[in-house]
Amino acid sequence: MTKITFEKATFDHKDMIFLWLNEPHVVEFWDNSPEHRLDIINFMEGRLTRSPYMGERQSQVNGIFDYWVGFINQEPYAMIMTSEITMSDCEQENLPYGPYLSTTGKSFGIDFMIGNTTYLGKGLAAPTLEAFTIFFQKEVDPTVDSFIIDPNDDNPRARHVYAKAGFKVMGEAMTSEMSYFQGMRIHIMVKKLNSGRSS
Repeated sequence: MTKITFEKATFDHKDMIFLWLNEPHVVEFWDNSPEHRLDIINFMEGRLTRSPYMGERQSQVNGIFDYWVGFINQEPYAMIMTSEITMSDCEQENLPYGPYLSTTGKSFGIDFMIGNTTYLGKGLAAPTLEAFTIFFQKEVDPTVDSFIIDPNDDNPRARHVYAKAGFKVMGEAMTSEMSYFQGMRIHIMVKKLNSGRSS
C-alpha cells in the first residue's frame, strides 16, 4: 500500500533538494536562482535572519515560504512550498490573488515538484497534492480552507494534474516584476477545503 507523508525540510534534505533543483524538468518551471537556494537554507536555519526573497511581507519579514519534503513509503520524492496570502499582501505587493482569497479562513499559496526522477510519470502528482492539502489543514493549521496554485500558461500538463487534485481555474494574470519568471501568463487555480477533508 502506498503511503505519502510530509515533513518540514531540514539540513538533512539540503543536498538532495539542491540536486532536485538542478534537474531539467525542475529548472524549466522552478526558480533555480542563488537567492532561492539561500532562502531554503534560511528556512532550514529557523528563519533567524531577514530574507528578502520574493519580497518582505510585514507579517513574515524573515521569509514568506515554508518548505516541505514529501515521502512515498518513507523515500523522499517531492518538495512543496507554502506561504500564507492575505489581502494586505496582495495590496502591498500588487499580487493578483485578492479576488480569489477565502472569506471564511486562511488562504495559502502552494508550489510543488516531484524532484526524485524515479517517481516521474507514475501518476503521483495529483495524489500528492491531495494528500498534502489534507495534511496541512489537519496537522499544520486547521483555519486554512483554500490553497492557490498558479501554473504557467505554457504548462498545460500541470493544469491538468492540479485539476485532478481538486484545483479549479479561477482567473489569469501576468507574473510580477519580482517573479523569477517575469512577464509570463499564469492560471490562478484554487482548491477549497471543508472540515479537514478535500471538497
